[in-house]
Amino acid sequence: MHRSRSLKRWLASTTLALGLALAGLPAPAASAAVGCPDIGTGDSNGLDLRYWQPSPDGLLCEAEFTTGALYAPRGPGEPQIDPVRKPVRVRVQLPADYDPSAAYPVLYLLHGGAADYEQWSSGGGNITRTVQEAGFKGIVVMPEGGKVGFYSDWQGHTYGNVAPLWETFHIKQLVPWVDAHFATSGERAVAGMSMGGYGALKYAAQHPDVFSAVGAFSGGTDIGLPDHQQIVGNGTTVYGARFWSYGTGSDLGNYWKYLFPGNPDALQRTELVFGPQSTWPAFNPAQVATSRPDVYRSYAGRMALYAGRGEDPYAWNNALHTTLKQQDVPHVYCSGSGGHDFATWTPALRHFLRFIAGTASAACPGESGWRQEP
Repeated sequence: MHRSRSLKRWLASTTLALGLALAGLPAPAASAAVGCPDIGTGDSNGLDLRYWQPSPDGLLCEAEFTTGALYAPRGPGEPQIDPVRKPVRVRVQLPADYDPSAAYPVLYLLHGGAADYEQWSSGGGNITRTVQEAGFKGIVVMPEGGKVGFYSDWQGHTYGNVAPLWETFHIKQLVPWVDAHFATSGERAVAGMSMGGYGALKYAAQHPDVFSAVGAFSGGTDIGLPDHQQIVGNGTTVYGARFWSYGTGSDLGNYWKYLFPGNPDALQRTELVFGPQSTWPAFNPAQVATSRPDVYRSYAGRMALYAGRGEDPYAWNNALHTTLKQQDVPHVYCSGSGGHDFATWTPALRHFLRFIAGTASAACPGESGWRQEP
């Protein structure tokens, strides 16, 4: 499984991202380049809206909330993070001709490890251009998911006696909030890259009543593998429960409060994030494909895997693809000639948007080097 190469790439990416985080993020500033519709006070579904305005680049809209899900008090004592309710951000790409009287499908687009809610728009991706090129006539929601949140309600707690509840924030709060404040059709897809690809497959397995399509770009597929557990272990060692800028900058002195107490090993850290191994078959993609294939079958073929042949996730996705075929789960698996970067993820996302809209002209991206895996 190329364990050493995988760990080196992970550590390199986390080190770079940590340096960028320490440098600080620009404060949001309004721009007239895009119009963000009036959504009233914006408070509902456990979310308190602090602002709703154009993103700093003026190309899409940005919301900032406080919520009791991030961070939830948990541990032997009182929370040591003050305030406990940290602001969390979400970016929204609306159709250029957005009409509040219409009804639009929604794509929930998840970011990768060591990244944040900006990744698909200004952290290497260009979501505005990709959506335009794909001709997607829907809403794209890009939420914060933690540096290494892994789209889970953490079962353990930090030194600061808190735990992030990412699944609660995304599924129980954000999804109904979006439906309450925008013109949505009720049709929802979930997709993401790397850690977000794992999250998309996980959410699709847990919430087939919420989503009707799923796409994973270079996604993790099996937390039962030592490689995957080591990635979780390394990430939580470096970042802990941190998201966005918390634990850096003016908050750097509190960094330890976001870390797991003691010195748990990789498997123990994975269980602190996801819960005991006995619960994993309910959401771990490789186990779901084996023991609960009807869940993935319920997507009726609107399931797509993408990976670059020059990256470690290619082998992981090959294994999941093989299991899905054995279980007669309709899906598409496309591989490109690239690696673990936007050279792979951008054409994958562009094709997936066409795929879920029913406008894809081919089974896989048409760019040179892409092929459909048998």
